[in-house]
Amino acid sequence: MPHVGMRKVKSILALLAAFLLWQPFRLLFPELELHPVFIYIYALLEIRDNSAKTINMGKVRIKATFIALALGLPALALRDELFGFAAVHAQEVAIELAVLLLGTLLVLMVSEKLGCGEFCGFAAVVFIILLVSDRNRYVDATLRALQTILGVFIAWVINVRLFPYPGKPVTPSDSKGS
Repeated sequence: MPHVGMRKVKSILALLAAFLLWQPFRLLFPELELHPVFIYIYALLEIRDNSAKTINMGKVRIKATFIALALGLPALALRDELFGFAAVHAQEVAIELAVLLLGTLLVLMVSEKLGCGEFCGFAAVVFIILLVSDRNRYVDATLRALQTILGVFIAWVINVRLFPYPGKPVTPSDSKGS
């Protein structure tokens, strides 16, 4: 039988915390999904093999999310505005594809310039999901950003504050420069 170590226990605690933290939002907005998939994903991803990595990578993940949101919301507005000029559906498809391709390129460039390193692709994925969602894209984008932040926050609390890895305690100055 595989070993159930502390990292696995922390992962399960992160999922439970994500579920419990999300439920009050559902009381206010009953149309929200029962399971906060993006909180689950990012809480699990940020339970790293040491506390400093959780802090450092979580900060960059949040930064990449905000870059995607900051560029994605105006891209959505531009796309919606350009749709007003489209006479046929094929033109709407061409507009959407152009905004998707150029926007993704812009997100990759900006996230690289702003030091997102290995999270440039993540920022692009968030942008793409935002642009191709079939539901209310503006609300979805905001919820996705909120869920990302909550997931990272849960990982920080569990992996850094409640159950830090043995060794010297992690301080805010430890998370600089990585």
